[in-house]
Amino acid sequence: MTASTHRVGRDLTVQERRTAILRVAVECMASSGYDILRLRDVAKAAGVSIGLLQHYFETRDELVAQAFRQASEDLLGEWAAATAADSGPWQRLDALISQLASREDIRAHCLVWVQFATAAARHPSVREGFAEIYDRWYGLVLAAVEDGVAAGIFRPVLPVQDVVEMILNHVDGCELTIASGTDSLDGGRMRALTLSLAATLLRYPSA
Repeated sequence: MTASTHRVGRDLTVQERRTAILRVAVECMASSGYDILRLRDVAKAAGVSIGLLQHYFETRDELVAQAFRQASEDLLGEWAAATAADSGPWQRLDALISQLASREDIRAHCLVWVQFATAAARHPSVREGFAEIYDRWYGLVLAAVEDGVAAGIFRPVLPVQDVVEMILNHVDGCELTIASGTDSLDGGRMRALTLSLAATLLRYPSA
């Protein structure tokens, strides 16, 4: 397990310390996996005692569920920032895809979301949070596509919802491939392929 980049300092508020611990837990899940994650591993990586960890999170399942939710909230904040500017539909799509693909920790990010999806399939406590983040992601892409269609910028070759699902499924496939480490696919290639697919499906003359 690699050293955490979010070790918990002593000069934090209770909420800041709790959030920092959750971010460390996300890192631990990326490196060790959901099923074998232990509270002691998270405590060690965060630089806190197991007692303090259990003070904030009574059980492992509670810690994991809240860690996934924290990862979701962080990602939603990044998406909101990426699309905050008054830009056109294609620029918004580009910003959303680029925000995912340009991360320095792209493989760790992909590993977390593969773990999240796997856990959601088996654990109801995680499933609700996963469905919520996916719905928000779907909604952002759908809104950009619908705005482009309304403005006459996009002329989709299929119904709008089908186009959105194809784009998202492609992103999911890229993330799974990157997480597996079995291919040369990286963030730059993921962005290029996804935008090329979107441009083709939307009949948008993107460079």
